[in-house]
Amino acid sequence: MIVKLRISEHVKKRICDPTFASSPGTGELYGTICDGVPTVIGFARVLKQPAEAATVDPDATEQCASADTPAPIQHSLPSGLDLIGWVKTGPYADPTDFLLKAGPDAFVTDNPVYLHYTGEPGADLQTFIFEQRKLQSVECVLFADEFLHREYYLLRLQCTLTLVCEQTEKSVCENAFRLRRQLGSGSVAFTVPAAAGVMLSDYAVTGIDKEESVEMLHTMVTAPKPEQDDGFGVVGGRVKAKKVPVSSKPPGGYRVIDFGLLIKKSKDEVDEKLRREACNVTIDRRNEAQTVKVPFQVDCLSMVHRTKKLDKCFDNMVESVDCSLGLIEAALLEQLRHQKRLYVSKCYHMLPRELGHFVTCVYPLGEEVTETDSFLERQRASMHKQFVLPLNRPYFRKGNAHRFVPSKVLINPHETLTVPHPEGRTAVVDGVYTYHHYMQDNFDDNGWGCAYRSLQTLVSWFNLQGYSSGPIPTHNDIQSCLVRLGDKQRPFIGSRQWIGSTEVSMCLSGLLGIDSRIMFVMHGSELASRGMELLQHFQQEGTPIMIGGGVLAHTILGVSMNAELGETKFLILDPHYTGPDELGPVLGKGWCAWKGGDFWDKVAHYNLCMPIRPKRL
Repeated sequence: MIVKLRISEHVKKRICDPTFASSPGTGELYGTICDGVPTVIGFARVLKQPAEAATVDPDATEQCASADTPAPIQHSLPSGLDLIGWVKTGPYADPTDFLLKAGPDAFVTDNPVYLHYTGEPGADLQTFIFEQRKLQSVECVLFADEFLHREYYLLRLQCTLTLVCEQTEKSVCENAFRLRRQLGSGSVAFTVPAAAGVMLSDYAVTGIDKEESVEMLHTMVTAPKPEQDDGFGVVGGRVKAKKVPVSSKPPGGYRVIDFGLLIKKSKDEVDEKLRREACNVTIDRRNEAQTVKVPFQVDCLSMVHRTKKLDKCFDNMVESVDCSLGLIEAALLEQLRHQKRLYVSKCYHMLPRELGHFVTCVYPLGEEVTETDSFLERQRASMHKQFVLPLNRPYFRKGNAHRFVPSKVLINPHETLTVPHPEGRTAVVDGVYTYHHYMQDNFDDNGWGCAYRSLQTLVSWFNLQGYSSGPIPTHNDIQSCLVRLGDKQRPFIGSRQWIGSTEVSMCLSGLLGIDSRIMFVMHGSELASRGMELLQHFQQEGTPIMIGGGVLAHTILGVSMNAELGETKFLILDPHYTGPDELGPVLGKGWCAWKGGDFWDKVAHYNLCMPIRPKRL
C-alpha cells in the first residue's frame, strides 16, 4: 500500500501558479517510482486543441497525425520520466470516472497519482493515489533539485543518422518508422567511450559486471586512470584496475554518462560484429527521383536511478532513441508544413531552473531558419504554455541549450557566497553569465581593458539566456563596433584606450540590439543611497550592471539592504583579476564578493549601464 508520494517543489509551484490554477484545467504528471514511492518530477498542462481544420497531405493521413499536432510532450522529456498521473484545478469533482478511463495511459504504475488544487485563497494542494479503484489520500513530501542530482544519473547518447526520403509527409513518416524499427530490432549496441570495452546490447553487458549499478559505472568513467605497470617496473603494461569507491561528495548538478551507438551493418546472420555508424552531417543531395538525404544529429537522454543495474539500462537507451526520433520526425513534418522543405536538424537540451528537469527541442541547424521565424516562435509559445512558464522571456531558444562540457571560464562564481543581509532585502542577477577579466584569452589588457571585460560578461548573460547568439566580442570587435557607430575614429581600432558606460551601452545596442538605461551618480558616496533603484533593477530586469568611475570599471551582480542598520552592500564582480580561472582564488581574495559603500571612491563620478531585458520568447 502506498502511503506517500514525492513532488518536486517546481511542480507544486507551477500547479499553484494563477496562470494555471485560475481556471479549471488538466495537467499531466511525469516521474518515476523511486524506492517504491511515486516521485513526480515534471508537469505539463494539457492544451485544448483548436477546432479549426488543418490542411493535410491526403497521402499522409494513414501514417501521420493531423497537421500542426506537436509530438507528445513526453518525447521532449528524458526517457525514464513516464506519465504517472494527472492534476486538475477548479472546483473539486469526483475524478473516479476520469481515472478509470485515463488510468491505463499511466503504464508505469497501476496506481496513478492524482492531484487537485481549487485555486481558492488559502487552499493547499490535495494529493491522492488511485488504488484498487478508490482514491486514497496520501502524505506529500516535497523535494528540491538536490534530490534529483543525488538520486539520478543521465545517460546521454549522441550520434548522427540520415533519413532518406522524399520531401512529402507520407515519405518522412514511412522512412522514419523504418529507421525506428531498425534501431529497435536488436541490431544496435551502446558503448561507453570513457570506459574502453564496456558495451550494452540486448543480450549481454561486456567490459563490466552486468550486476553493477549505474552509479558504479559513473565512478569508473570519472576515476583517474591508474598508472599501469607490467610487473617489471615498466609503465605501459596491463594491470587489473582496483574498484574505485563511490564518492560521498554531494553533486552540484546532474551527473552524465556519455554513450556511443553501434549499428549492425552486415546482413550475414553469422557475422554478429557491430560497427559504428559512419554518418556525417552533409548538405542535402537530390536525385532524379526527388529523394533527399537528410542528416540529423540525435542527442537523447535517459534518466535512471543510481541503483539501476546495467543489464536493465539497454531498454532505457533504446526507448530514448525512439523518443528522440519521434521528436525529430515531428520537427521535420513541421518544416514541411511551414517551410516546404527539410533541413539538417539537431537536438538541443534545455534545463530551465523553473522546471528542474531537461526538455529537448529539435531545430534546424545553422542560420537558414532564424529564431524569429514565426513557426518556431509558435512552437516555443506552445511549450511555454504547456510548462506554465512566463511568456516574456526565452527558455527554449538555441542559446538556452545546456552546456554539458565544462566551461573554460568560470560560470556564476557568486552562487556560493553568503547573502550579507538575509533578513533584509536582497536581489541578484537572474540567470547565468561567465566571468571575464584581465589577461584572459592570452590577451594582455592589464591596466586598460576592465570595461571591455565587463561588457563581455554582460554579453555572456544575454547569450546564455537565449536573447542573443554568437561569440563573445573581442576588444577589437568592440572597438570596431564603436567606429562603425561613429563614436570613435578609425585609429581607435587596435589601441589601448579606455571605454566607459556610455560606450558599453552603445555596443550592447549595436552588437545585440539591447537597450540600456544610464544612471549618473555625482559622487561614489551617494551610491548607497541608490540601493533601492538597484534592487528594483535586479528584481525587474535581472541583468548584470556595468559601472564605471574614475579610471576603474566593475560589474555589479546584486544588492543587499538592511534598513535597520542603514547599510547597503553590493555584489561586485571585479574584471581586474589577472589569475587563473579557478574559483578558489577568485572568491578567496575577494574578486567576486559583497562590498560595502566604502568600496567606491567617495569623490569620483560614476555612470552605471543598466541593460534592459527584452520582453520576448
